[in-house]
Amino acid sequence: MSGFSTCYQAPIASSMLDVKYSAPVRSSLLMDTTAAWRHSERNTFATSVATAHRSSSITPPMAACSSKEGGIKQFLLHFAGGTMGGMGGILMSYPLDTIKVRMQTTQGIYTGMVDCIQKVIAQEGMRTFYRGINAPLAAYGIIKATTFGVYGNCLDYFAKRAGNPNHTPTFFEIVIAGHLAGFAAAFVMTPADRIKVTMQAARGHGVNPSTWSCAKDIVATQGASSLFRGFSATALRDGPGMALYYIIYDLEKKHIPGWSSENDVKGNPKHTAIQMMMFGGMSGVVSWLPVYPIDVIKSRIQSDATGKKYTSMLDCALKSTLAEGPFVLYRGCLPVLLAAVPLHGTVFMVYELWMQHTKDW
Repeated sequence: MSGFSTCYQAPIASSMLDVKYSAPVRSSLLMDTTAAWRHSERNTFATSVATAHRSSSITPPMAACSSKEGGIKQFLLHFAGGTMGGMGGILMSYPLDTIKVRMQTTQGIYTGMVDCIQKVIAQEGMRTFYRGINAPLAAYGIIKATTFGVYGNCLDYFAKRAGNPNHTPTFFEIVIAGHLAGFAAAFVMTPADRIKVTMQAARGHGVNPSTWSCAKDIVATQGASSLFRGFSATALRDGPGMALYYIIYDLEKKHIPGWSSENDVKGNPKHTAIQMMMFGGMSGVVSWLPVYPIDVIKSRIQSDATGKKYTSMLDCALKSTLAEGPFVLYRGCLPVLLAAVPLHGTVFMVYELWMQHTKDW
């Protein structure tokens, strides 16, 4: 859930509201992406998985996956919709993520979010707000595939282990699946975040002009392994963050009535695209709060030019709090909370519009 799960990640079918694992991914771009394909009512595979958990008379998910009406074509459509939604979310919220990183990695330079914005504009120009954006954009599709695969297979494993086609995952199982998905995605997220944070934290005009040149410079001066600096913090942030995101989104879908004039298979009003945008934004805000201190530590470790300033996450936390006070671990939190709504909200909105456009393909 970096500033995109950091800033880097779609909606759940209204007809699947009774399925406990319905939630978008932060999330992250992390969390929304998993749900984009798995939890859509237009997804024959996902719908079969959901109904299979409710009724043993429904075609098993593997059969649905290989059906002529679904299969790879439907997967690619949902994949494309989720990816475009995530990229749209990144474009909308990335300037706030840059402000977040600047505030996290500096001391005594900015008095607050507004001051940071003003100084960046005056001293470095508007383009600075999008410095390093190619890293999360390039990694987004891989992150989506990783989170979907791990989270979805975990839930399928729990259903198989229960030996009951009507099995509905418990909150504990959702938490486990979310943690594992977040951990797996960290292998892709960490290098992307390392490059992104390095470029965002660099002040002035004499910085790497492109994402590729920054990556080459990091590898040339510090070795390829340095691209994975901050892996532990990324995994510890995205695991709990993704799990909480899924649960919050699920509760919102279950307990808030839909506004649509159309009804789902149960006769209940469907949730509108605007509602899903609100649900995604709220889930992002709530899921960020408990893990935000880990993101601060991650940004500081990844932006360290020498790689020797901090020996561990604990060392970074102690040095930072002793030097700047305990509230340093929430410095830059406001930009993140403000970015959560356009980030996750745009994911849901773009995804829904895309799927409506391609429903007859």
